Amino acid sequence: MMRYEKPQRRQEDEGPKNYAAGRRAALELLKDASSRSRIEKIYLAHGIQGPQIGELLHLIRSNRVTVGELDRVKFRELERRAIPDGTDSQGVIVLFSQRLYAELEDILTPPPPQEEGAGGWTPLLIALDGVEDPHNIGAIIRSAEAAGAHAILLPKRGAVMTPAVYKASAGAASNLPIVKYGNLEQTIRNMQEEFFVTCVGLAGDAPETIYEANLTGPICFVTGSEEKGLHRLVRERCEKVVSIPLAGKTASLNASVASGVALFEAVRQRSKSLNDRA
Repeated sequence: MMRYEKPQRRQEDEGPKNYAAGRRAALELLKDASSRSRIEKIYLAHGIQGPQIGELLHLIRSNRVTVGELDRVKFRELERRAIPDGTDSQGVIVLFSQRLYAELEDILTPPPPQEEGAGGWTPLLIALDGVEDPHNIGAIIRSAEAAGAHAILLPKRGAVMTPAVYKASAGAASNLPIVKYGNLEQTIRNMQEEFFVTCVGLAGDAPETIYEANLTGPICFVTGSEEKGLHRLVRERCEKVVSIPLAGKTASLNASVASGVALFEAVRQRSKSLNDRA
């Protein structure tokens, strides 16, 4: 399983994405732990062969790196976008990030007591469960950063931080810490047991609404995909599952809109709670 270097609590962004082309370049990135941790996805042209391909596939599988096989037409389109200088890709293109991902433990560790506001440390996070559409991911990141969330949790495989995600986030991906998780159920358990974070799943069929739930404490919302919703074990692990009541004929909201509504309801409740205590 891939390991990520431990960053500071907030990472500066060094640019959206970079591409590396060629089999040797891909092998070098995969063999080095620090560079391997920044690989988002490896694209392979359909049918490529050669002595280095077997080693490449072995490293991809053993390190659980996301890989995509493209037909020749789509691969050439990617080459034109990703490698404008015409470097020979040899059928292999690596999409990698310059930024380091945040560690969940760093995000959830309270700041020192002497820092202003440390006494009221109430983390607000959002985790994505099966959301893979880059526009939805980018829009959720944008809403989370605007709401003052402390981080977004993305799977190590599936939710790839592509240029489309950065574009859809309107720059928010440069300012919001991103944590990559391996197993969401275990990650939720860790947040609950080690950091006393309440994990709240979003589901249209939940009887309790976000307006009835108490969202003033440390919260991690969990958003599922529009097609499948939350995975069963993830849903069962959440302390609460809440819905967003709809008044019109529309049956559901998309993942990014639902996430934004939930995040800002938590912000509203927290603001009201502070005013009530003042």
